[in-house]
Amino acid sequence: MRKNFGALAVLKGIDLDVAPGEVVALIGRSGSGKSTALRCVNGLEKVDGGELTVCGRALHSGTVDLRELRQDVGIVFQSYNLFPHLTVEQNVTLAPRKVKRIGKGEARDLAAEVLAQVGLADKAQSYPEQLSGGQQQRVAIARVTHEMAFARSVAHAVVFMHQGKVWESGKGEMLANPQTVELRQFVGNGL
Repeated sequence: MRKNFGALAVLKGIDLDVAPGEVVALIGRSGSGKSTALRCVNGLEKVDGGELTVCGRALHSGTVDLRELRQDVGIVFQSYNLFPHLTVEQNVTLAPRKVKRIGKGEARDLAAEVLAQVGLADKAQSYPEQLSGGQQQRVAIARVTHEMAFARSVAHAVVFMHQGKVWESGKGEMLANPQTVELRQFVGNGL
C-alpha cells in the first residue's frame, strides 16, 4: 500500500498481513506512517497505490461499505497526550486494563514499577495539571514503556515502522533483540 500527501510519500509500499482475530501492535516514532497506515486500513484515507484487502474486502476497489468494515476492524490510536481527568496511574494503566482486561491490582503494580523508573512513584495519584511540563513528559514515557511491555505480552505480532516502511516485524520477543539500528534506538528510548 502506498499513500502520498501531495509530493510527500508517507507510506512507501507497506505489506502487512493480519489474520482474523489477530492483535498487531504497530510501533514506531512519530511521523513513521503508523497512523496513516491505520487510517487507510479503516477506510479513513484512500490509498494511492497498491492493494488493500481487509477482512476479505478490497478497499482499493472503492466498493466496500465502510460502516460494515468498521464493525469488523478495531483500531486503537495511541496519543501521547495525557487525559486531564485521569490520575497519572490511570493514564499509565488505561490501555492494558481496557484491551487486555488485566485486573486493577496487577495494573497498579505495573504502573508503580514504570513510574518508579521515571522518578514519579510519588505522583501516581496526581492529575496532569498538578505536574510540571517535564513531569508530564515523564508520565508519557512511563505510559509508552508500559504500552511497549503491553505490546510484547498481548500482540500476536509487532510491526516496527520507520520512514513510511515496515523495517521489522515478528513476535513480541523481537523487541528484546532488534535486528536494525533504528529499532534498537526506538526500543532503547521506549523501554
